[in-house]
Amino acid sequence: MLRTIFVSILCLFYATTAWAAFDNYGSSARILSLGDASAALTDEPSVMRANPGALGFLPQKGIQASLSRLYDLNELTERDVLLAYPFRSFTLGVGFFVFGKSGYYQESVLNLTFAYRINSRLSLGTNLKYMRVSFSEDYHNLSAFSMDIGSAYRINEKLQLGLSAINLNRPHLVKNSDDIPANFDLGVVVFPFPEVSLHLDLTYEDRYKEQLHLGQEIKILKNLPLRFGIQTSPARYALGLGFIINKFVIDYAYLNHSILGNTHKFSFSYRWGRRESE
Repeated sequence: MLRTIFVSILCLFYATTAWAAFDNYGSSARILSLGDASAALTDEPSVMRANPGALGFLPQKGIQASLSRLYDLNELTERDVLLAYPFRSFTLGVGFFVFGKSGYYQESVLNLTFAYRINSRLSLGTNLKYMRVSFSEDYHNLSAFSMDIGSAYRINEKLQLGLSAINLNRPHLVKNSDDIPANFDLGVVVFPFPEVSLHLDLTYEDRYKEQLHLGQEIKILKNLPLRFGIQTSPARYALGLGFIINKFVIDYAYLNHSILGNTHKFSFSYRWGRRESE
């Protein structure tokens, strides 16, 4: 009984506040374990969610799927599938994300991504998204269209930047209600050594607090990267690791929450081919 009450209150909070709606959308296990510091990442399909411009530097074709249960509750399950296909100077991507439980409370997002690599240093991109919230059959579904834009810039082999604006049009799920706020993200990735990467993101929502995201990835072994991340507002830490077996990648992330509990997330990727040279 207490579990049902808790889930009902939590889902009602998601449904009635624009800040919470679609708040979890977009993180793979790897990104989650880096404290969600992802605006300057360029090497996996899920980067299209945080920064569509970063997809322009994707080195391989890839399929990626993720699964998690927020705070270990079945009613708060996330499922995510993405496909990214790079061509010579541009990349196409498509993704489908589902959060929640059908017939109870469920968020879903279908996104189409286009990224264009202007040169070896600069890439621009955009997301077009159809966002939908469904409840029990006693209530009408809500939906909206949204747009993201982003860019990625490689200063040199050791430093790259990312800048994105998510939900730039501030879509409304309900007329004359609060919109889903735009989210602006500035990211930096530093590669001090080939086996180490340092990640920093500064995120700003136009009506809420800034968030700082810090992450670190270390490849102690070639096929076994270890990750650690922290973020503010609320303060949380994350841990994770990956297993790389030829074309297959399995990632795991653990995220703590001081009040609601812990989250475990898994991502599975298959990558093939190489991007054609300019």
